[in-house]
Amino acid sequence: MPTIFRYVLAGVSGVTAAAAFPTLAWWPLILIAWPLLFMALRGAGFRHGRFLGLVHGLVCYGVGLSWLVNIFHQGALALWLILASFSWLAGALIGSVSLRHARCSWLPWYAALVWSALEFVRAELFWLAFPWLTNGLGLGPTWLSPWIGVYGAGFLIVLAAGLVAFGTKAQRLAGAVLTILLAALGVLRPPPVADAGPPVPVLAVQSENCDFLTYQEMTAAQGFADGIILWPEYAAPFDIQDDAPYFAKMRNLAHERNATLILGTQRALDGGAHFNEALTLDAGGTLGTHDKNHPVPFMDDGLPGQQSVPVTTRFGKIGTPICFDCDFADSVRRMTAAGAEAFAVPSMDAARWSAKQHAQHAEMFRHRALENGRWMIVCATSGLTQLIDPHGTRVGRIPMFQDGVMATALHLRSDLTFFTRVGWLCPWLVCVVALTSTLGLFWRPARGALGRWLNRVRRRRRGASQRCSP
Repeated sequence: MPTIFRYVLAGVSGVTAAAAFPTLAWWPLILIAWPLLFMALRGAGFRHGRFLGLVHGLVCYGVGLSWLVNIFHQGALALWLILASFSWLAGALIGSVSLRHARCSWLPWYAALVWSALEFVRAELFWLAFPWLTNGLGLGPTWLSPWIGVYGAGFLIVLAAGLVAFGTKAQRLAGAVLTILLAALGVLRPPPVADAGPPVPVLAVQSENCDFLTYQEMTAAQGFADGIILWPEYAAPFDIQDDAPYFAKMRNLAHERNATLILGTQRALDGGAHFNEALTLDAGGTLGTHDKNHPVPFMDDGLPGQQSVPVTTRFGKIGTPICFDCDFADSVRRMTAAGAEAFAVPSMDAARWSAKQHAQHAEMFRHRALENGRWMIVCATSGLTQLIDPHGTRVGRIPMFQDGVMATALHLRSDLTFFTRVGWLCPWLVCVVALTSTLGLFWRPARGALGRWLNRVRRRRRGASQRCSP
């Protein structure tokens, strides 16, 4: 394949992958993007493979995450480069191995393992972890999620691409069949859930004006009572438990409406530090708190919390992860395993971050609900405030960028999905196998190169010592 054509394919694959996510959300394109990239990488070697991966990553993240410019301005380019560095490394490894072992039947599996492992590291384990634009998210909520989660679905997408691009005739046929099956799952998604259990009334209040009194007035204007009142993240952008007058207002509201209140606030620490906190209280006082496990990087979002447990209320055990917590697979899963029967999530997406950012973020909550089989209500500042059923179906919403309220209901569930029990280990297994196989493939060549370098050093030293001898 001409080199220039390889780079064209890499760029096209990046655009195709980005288009699978909102605002376009053309999800079938996620099944096309990786066969294009792998065809470009096939036989490219290490030198071209790394740059092909970099081109794909820069185009994919630059187009898909263009809204980062609204937040970080020129710094967005550095963030795109950091994210694309994982595509760079994956392209280098896959390009090198596909040149050295072009006819090996395990090559498609190796390509899928390496790409999926690096995607998981980039999304969940890296110090700048950012789990947006992963393959499984691009496919959307499917029947795979409650079994192997987003990252397991992503592995199957890349495996299908690897079989088509690198496989034998039989493997290419298997890759085509797997692609068709994945497309069928995208079409035949889980239907809406109709729970027969008693509902828990919920009132969610959406407003971009992050001011305690605004949320209080909007709530007081409703006739809502005997349920859960949910406000967004940073609804009280101060330590409300340490502010007696405001805390008394909250308790009085809970008493008047016979309600449980959940809102985003802060917990002040020594030295000016703080936790971003979800506070749950009723007329009697504080019922429980959750400190945000995953603060947003580069923002004054507090220190990372260490625990993910639900809060026991008179309505049941309610999980209260905060916004960015739900971008990751661990917080909601850990709360579910600890007994959470439903989720009420304070969230914040500033209006200036754009509708594209809001739409991409809103999709991630659907995956968390489906992976763990729980009802979830998300209350955001300017969107998207939404009610999601255990199949990941959005059954209620408030339009973006509008102040408003949504009176709806949650249903409690106690069963555990396979993902919550065991399936969450899938990406960790992929990482172990990918690392082991990579070390096995590159250990002998690296050891040989190191030996040759050491021999050259020894020869130079012997030559230098002979020249210096009398």
